[in-house]
Amino acid sequence: MKSEEIKSRIEKLEIEKKQLDKRQRNLEALMNEKKKSEDTRRKIILGSLILKELEKNKGLKNYVLGLIESLSERDKKLFEQITSGQQAQKNQ
Repeated sequence: MKSEEIKSRIEKLEIEKKQLDKRQRNLEALMNEKKKSEDTRRKIILGSLILKELEKNKGLKNYVLGLIESLSERDKKLFEQITSGQQAQKNQ
C-alpha cells in the first residue's frame, strides 16, 4: 500500500471518527434530556401526591411546614398558599 493511500485512509477514518463522536454526543444529550424530563415528572407527581395528602394528614403537614421554614425567603414565597393557612391558625 502506498503512503498516499494510507494517508487517505487515515483521513477518511478521522472523518468517520468525528462523525461518530458527534452522533455519540447527540445521543448522550438526548439521554440526559430524557432523564431530566423523567426526573421533573417524578417530582411533579410526588409533589402532587404530597399536596393532596397534606389536606388529610396533620403530622405530614406540620413536617412539611417545618421543611418550608428552612427555605430561603424567595423559595418560601412559592409555598404561601400552604403556609398562609398555618399563619392564620397561629394568629388566632
